[in-house]
Amino acid sequence: MFAQQEPINYKYKHFEVLSSDSLLTIEDTRTNVIDTLFMDVDKTYYFTENGEEVSKNKMEKLKSTDPQQYNEIIASNHLYVNKENTQLLSIVGPYISYTNEFYNEGGAHPSYGIYYYSYNMETKKTVHLTDFFSPEALFAAFIKNEFILKYVKVEEVSNLTQLLNSFSENAGCDYSLNLSSFSFGAIQHQRINVYIGVAYDCEVARGNFELVSIQLDIPDSLKVFLESSSNAGLLDVD
Repeated sequence: MFAQQEPINYKYKHFEVLSSDSLLTIEDTRTNVIDTLFMDVDKTYYFTENGEEVSKNKMEKLKSTDPQQYNEIIASNHLYVNKENTQLLSIVGPYISYTNEFYNEGGAHPSYGIYYYSYNMETKKTVHLTDFFSPEALFAAFIKNEFILKYVKVEEVSNLTQLLNSFSENAGCDYSLNLSSFSFGAIQHQRINVYIGVAYDCEVARGNFELVSIQLDIPDSLKVFLESSSNAGLLDVD
């Protein structure tokens, strides 16, 4: 990912993206509507019987101001922890990719992991690699990747659908290969590096994560956007 040290102000058509290390907003300048794509979370709290969240700081005050309420909450409720650290990975035209690392505690067991997300600010929908690259090109790139080949036998698959099905069947709960979990990386010799965040598929394998890199020919629909993002330092280059 690119090293974001200063806030980013990015404009695309009538959209303005403002990003810091913990917050990314998208404003539609025609309507002045501002959407928050992501925002970091770091809170520790209790749930009361009526579903109210009581922060750890408020609990400390209750301990001295209302010991009875404090003891009632402590006795009947668990301490919950919710932390999310989100970071921008790449911006290419209207397409934004980011990673979310999270940790939750307070239920039956802790939950934690890392996910990649891709988003189209114009449609407000998830973006998939098949929106830009043909199934044939993706298939050819995937069968060259060592990590993918741990779960896919080349002789048993002949297209992208079969590859994805084979990966899902053989990886089981350990990993899920999702074509919307990607970022755009550096351009090399008219090809683009694409990074795919392969996260766990179910809670028993929580925390599993593998970063897969594939190389693809740059499609015409992305050439101008990618060149502009490369010049502006908006690609995932680590």
